[in-house]
Amino acid sequence: MTSMRILSAAWIAFFLANTASADEKLVLHRIAFGSCARQDKPQPIWDAVVATKPELFLSLGDNIYGDTEDMAVMKKKYDLLAAIPGWKKLKQTCPILATWDDHDYGVNDGGAEYPRKDDSQQLFLDFFGIPKDSPRRAQKGIYHSEVFGPTDKRVQVIVLDTRYFRSPLKKKAGKVPFGEGPYEPSPDTKATMLGEKQWQWLETQLKVPAKVRILVSSIQLVAQDHGWEKWHNFPHERERLYKLLKDAKASGLVCVSGDRHLAELSMMDAGIGYPLYDLTSSGLTEASQKWRRLETNRHRVATMNWGNNFGLITIDWSKADPLIRLQIRDGDGEVTIQEKLPLSLLQPGAIKSKIVAGVVRLNGMVMTPEIVKSLLMKEVTVEMKVVATGATKKGDLIFLNADADRKSENNFIIVLNKDGQASLAKAGIPLPRTHFEGKAIRVVGLLKIYNDRPEIIVSEASKIQVVNEMP
Repeated sequence: MTSMRILSAAWIAFFLANTASADEKLVLHRIAFGSCARQDKPQPIWDAVVATKPELFLSLGDNIYGDTEDMAVMKKKYDLLAAIPGWKKLKQTCPILATWDDHDYGVNDGGAEYPRKDDSQQLFLDFFGIPKDSPRRAQKGIYHSEVFGPTDKRVQVIVLDTRYFRSPLKKKAGKVPFGEGPYEPSPDTKATMLGEKQWQWLETQLKVPAKVRILVSSIQLVAQDHGWEKWHNFPHERERLYKLLKDAKASGLVCVSGDRHLAELSMMDAGIGYPLYDLTSSGLTEASQKWRRLETNRHRVATMNWGNNFGLITIDWSKADPLIRLQIRDGDGEVTIQEKLPLSLLQPGAIKSKIVAGVVRLNGMVMTPEIVKSLLMKEVTVEMKVVATGATKKGDLIFLNADADRKSENNFIIVLNKDGQASLAKAGIPLPRTHFEGKAIRVVGLLKIYNDRPEIIVSEASKIQVVNEMP
């Protein structure tokens, strides 16, 4: 164990010596980002991006719309982007870090099955000026990380590759209504978003010292209700990421994402100890130009549902508690979304669960017989720790109990019926007893009494949520 600690410390020292030193004088105050720029369209938005005077630009994917297995065609499309005056001006303004999404990867909604991914990777690296002798040339996938600034103002940018290794998406059965999206969460726990090697790399990156971390994901991490591409199409992988962030005690992290042809800010308590924000900016040319209805997003904080846009993260290091601003700006450079976050909010422990083992809360109140009686046959929100589980012999009902003694007056029972179990399986939770046992949960449903004990029957996965793991 000691030798592993020494190895880890040595690796981190090596990492910092070889990547941070070149940029340790570059203190980042303004980081712009965006996605979805069609190379054969005018791109006037670059003037607004450059006007913000960014010190770094993050290109989140769909940097071109390649959509081909012909690398000569792909190269010509990159050449079109390279010739755009606004892009040239951006390159002269600041460094650019980039990932790809499906269209510049080569195929719409594509993953590991795309046959030209290695060739496409080399073209991508050529375009973004990665040296021929860079280790990234021999690596499978384009994930990478950079750090900027001195120790007390260090920003780490972690760029994920959500394409090269990704398993096939699960399509909905039957005809899908227009605008709802064709995909649903996969119950296959062997399916992957990042691939095992990238997962191991990410675990190491999250141990690198930094004050602020920006996690770059081409697709949305937090939003989960729509039927398009998102992390929640592989719920077990999303949960693995949240657990990794928690276990690594990776502080100061916000996520940026693209892909969706709209802009929005989403936030959730992912159990990492502080709010997890995901700022989505899309597109630089491809956002809807007309008003449209909002799709469901239970985690949405704010939205810009139509109009081209880009994102900007500002960091005010002059304050005793550095202030981070998460912004979306329109094509004129005007702020349409802004959230101000003191850095202290993005530290493990900033969110402390109110859920204590042995204590059940109904609508935020500690459960008593009187409260149960007053709320009977009403929709309530229950918060509790799952101390014990059970099931009927046929398994058609599963029970999540707040007390080891199911007959105890302190027990509250969450009943997962057949529909609820099927819905959870579709959401990537095929074994709900092992998934929920020992965890704090929040459940919404109709409060009933059965055999003198209060219960809620759950028929769909959206009604039950893990809110924080208990010690």
